[in-house]
This record gives sequence, structure tokens and C-alpha cells, in this order.
Amino acid sequence: MAVVLIGFMGVGKSTIGQQLAKVYNKPFVDLDSAIVKHVGLAIPDIFKQKGESYFRAIESELLVKFIDQDIVLATGGGIVENPNNLGIIKKNKLNIWVDTNINTVYNRIVGDSNRPNANQKSLDEIKKLYNNRISRYNEIAYIKVGNDSDVDSCVQKIHNQIIADDEN
Repeated sequence: MAVVLIGFMGVGKSTIGQQLAKVYNKPFVDLDSAIVKHVGLAIPDIFKQKGESYFRAIESELLVKFIDQDIVLATGGGIVENPNNLGIIKKNKLNIWVDTNINTVYNRIVGDSNRPNANQKSLDEIKKLYNNRISRYNEIAYIKVGNDSDVDSCVQKIHNQIIADDEN
């Protein structure tokens, strides 16, 4: 079973996932990186040349490939855009919603050309996209953790919650 990190872009899923993988001695897979490797194009080029729907189809295909493996999996922020993905992730027991303040997110992603859904967007546009997704993150999350402090603290919070739940 995978430990799956979900949440909006820029909240730190990949960074936290790498640390969590070390804690649990599991391989780490960043789904966006796996898509880039699979397609052979950077994400902005996939969006530009093949479209977002193609990207989402590959994302779903690779989600199915990885979800049953014993790994830590960081998903992209838009994984919840596909209703099929919601069903797939919902069946997984350990889905961790990483969240942080939207202003922090905006400051992390503003001007990042590797994020086609955020590039050249205003704070209000990013907030709208975030608000459109939060109910879906909540729907599939087992644990929600704020990443408002350092990564080590966030990883420790996740680990403590998992241990506490295992003891019950």
C-alpha cells in the first residue's frame, strides 16, 4: 500500500514525500516526474503540445501503476480533477493531505514556468483554483497536515498521526 500525498501545487508534497520515504524506508515516487519520464517531455511542453487532457490521462495511468506499490507517492495538485482518480485514491488507506496558507503557496509558485496551471496567474486566480479543489482533497484524505513550519516538523506530525492511528 502506498503512502499518498495529495494537496495543492506548491504545498511541499515532493519535499515532504522524500523525507517521509526515508523515515519509512520506502521508495519515493513523484508522479509529475514519472509523467515527464514516461512522456519524454517537460510538463509545460506536454500541456502545450498534447493538451491538459492528455496529461491527465497519463497521470491516471501512472496512478493506477503506482497506487498498490509499497512506496511514498507525491501526486500533482490536479490529481483530483479526474473523478476516476478520486475513486482510485479513496480506496487507498493512507492518503495525506498536505496544506498550507494560500499566500505561501502563491509566493512559492508565482512565476514557476513548470506549473502550467499557475504560470502568469494572479493570486485571485490561484485562490479560485485552490477553492475548487479543497473539497475533493478533503474527501479522499485520511490525514490532513499543515506545512506552515519546517519540513521535519511536518514529517514528524504525519508520522505521529500514523503511529497514533495504528495503536487504536
